[in-house]
Amino acid sequence: MDFKVCFIGFGEAAYHIARGLSGEGFGPMAAFDVMWQDERFGPSIQKRAEETGVTLLSDADACIGRAEFVCSLTSAAVAVRVASGIVPKLTAGQTYVDMNSAGPGVKEEIAALSHAEGVRICDAAVMGTVPGNGHRVPMFLAGDGAQAFCDAMTPFGMRLTVLDRPAGSASAIKMLKSVVMKGLPQLMLESFVAAQRYGVLDTLVGSLSGSLNGKTVEQLADTFVARTAIHAARRADEMRDVQKMLSGLGCDSRMTEATIEKLDDLAAQGWREKLGPDGGSMKFRDAIRLLAK
Repeated sequence: MDFKVCFIGFGEAAYHIARGLSGEGFGPMAAFDVMWQDERFGPSIQKRAEETGVTLLSDADACIGRAEFVCSLTSAAVAVRVASGIVPKLTAGQTYVDMNSAGPGVKEEIAALSHAEGVRICDAAVMGTVPGNGHRVPMFLAGDGAQAFCDAMTPFGMRLTVLDRPAGSASAIKMLKSVVMKGLPQLMLESFVAAQRYGVLDTLVGSLSGSLNGKTVEQLADTFVARTAIHAARRADEMRDVQKMLSGLGCDSRMTEATIEKLDDLAAQGWREKLGPDGGSMKFRDAIRLLAK
């Protein structure tokens, strides 16, 4: 192979990864970007390639049979279309690594594309900001190409975790993490805006700190999961009062309304009876196993 890595798409993320790898003595690397000859964006792409020692290719087909790892960093919207034009043409010994921030269905569709024997697919979920971390940004890897990519790149400082799961599993973790990490700020905004209007924001933050500070995710989950299922009906009634308060203040209450709906659903499923009198002390993993059935 002429290149260890060929990037399909040489935007900000690919550039920062390439720059970090170049600093570790990794290479040779190549890239193709549809905008590399564009009047507006081309000069920046060419400058970045020169800075990182990356060879710019004239088209995506130029990586066929020439790069051990073909790494797609385009966008979720075009990930399958880009892969469809490359994966079926790859040859034995090449691994297609999709690093796009896309749902697991996209990665599963890419893994299902027709490809030659000996060609492997890796679903790579980037779990942090690339500009801040460069090539050391944590990634989860899944699919039959995950171990090969990990073995080749870990010695050069990449922080890779291989999951013994099919393609799509790594991206599922990224998407599910977003449920919490994107949802939590919305809960804070809804609560904090109302607290500001009441003039009690600092007191609210202090009270939350007493409940949350110093707790691990596991400890919080043990506190929240089973008890929420058991006390869903009572908590739904409490949240109806919260919703009335927020409406009275003219505040957005959509997160509260969704919470009421979820609690009503849990109450209707009868988890108080199913989990029994000692259910409140149940560890979250045991409770989740029951809830997930």
